[in-house]
Amino acid sequence: MGAKTCSRCLLDTTLTSIRFDEKGVCNYCHSHDSMTAYYRREVARPGAVDKLVLEIKQAGSRKDYDCIVGVSGGVDSSFALYTAQKMGLRPLAVHFDNGWNTDEAVSNIKNITDQLNVDLYTYVVDWQEFRDLQVAFLKASVPCVETPTDVGIHGALMKVAAREGIRYIIGGQSFFTEGTVPREWGYLDGLYIRSVHRQFGTVPLKSFPNVMIGDVLWHTIMNGIRQVPLLNFLDYDKEKAKEELTRVFGWRPYGGNHYENIYSKFAFGWLLPRKFNVDKRKVYLSGPLRAGVISRAKAGELLGIPPDISDNLVAYCIRKLQLSPQDFESIMALPIKSYRDYATSDRYLRPFKFLVKAAVDMGFFTPVLYEKYCR
Repeated sequence: MGAKTCSRCLLDTTLTSIRFDEKGVCNYCHSHDSMTAYYRREVARPGAVDKLVLEIKQAGSRKDYDCIVGVSGGVDSSFALYTAQKMGLRPLAVHFDNGWNTDEAVSNIKNITDQLNVDLYTYVVDWQEFRDLQVAFLKASVPCVETPTDVGIHGALMKVAAREGIRYIIGGQSFFTEGTVPREWGYLDGLYIRSVHRQFGTVPLKSFPNVMIGDVLWHTIMNGIRQVPLLNFLDYDKEKAKEELTRVFGWRPYGGNHYENIYSKFAFGWLLPRKFNVDKRKVYLSGPLRAGVISRAKAGELLGIPPDISDNLVAYCIRKLQLSPQDFESIMALPIKSYRDYATSDRYLRPFKFLVKAAVDMGFFTPVLYEKYCR
């Protein structure tokens, strides 16, 4: 029997955590609606965005920067940086370099930071250390193969913010334009990193900016660091953003979602579909589909186009990971596992989800944290 698909988005029963209501609408659509209601409520408050900008300015009034913006060279983070400066903020751009940047990403970061006259700090992780961690996640045989990059980005931003005494981290993520990745396909957790590394890693983690729940709580409560997904507060149109970035900065496109990173392109476009029957485009297309930006027919048409992943790209990634063809074949043949097969922070978060919800309502955390990890 084929997979059952949500009546509203593209997610289906290839996700073991998916649930449907009596109308065939999935739990991820209901989470989308909850987050939409949250941000509409926030933005509806008189002068809400202006007040947020003023708070950021006041918090950084005696510092060189009043906020940090993580940049990858992708459209969302580039537009977040551009928007932050247009709002009168003084951002420090921070890039996490894991050794897999495309030429387009490097060019985009340089062009936009140079032309905006924004300082750029690049957090470079030791290559052998990070390569070993990526191979460890391949050996763990989980779909969350980009967890090391995502946790590394988050950890680098937190560490730089704490070091510089900056209280606001502005992110380019937008659930409106690309949905929210289910935790079984992308569980982001420092304890998960540590667990997989202890079992399969061989190189000590010294430069990798791992971040545990305790670190997040410390930085949030004691250092007052707040994450601000700026684009969720705006009427953000990704296609129009691409056009504006291209016109103003000579921004260069790189293909699919997160393909500004070579390993992400390999992982999302080739590895996940072949080994795990996971197509993350179902998530990325479901966001705009739910929001009415694209039709179901158009989303289905885009999903039907195979990712443009060449054999040369696959071979390059295997070589760069220092794996032989035989090693990689063995990894591909391993039984599929889940993040649940390793130590994670799930058991600590879920019993206290009411506290997480309260922290979201008070503005300490974004609602994505609750919707993704506590539902």
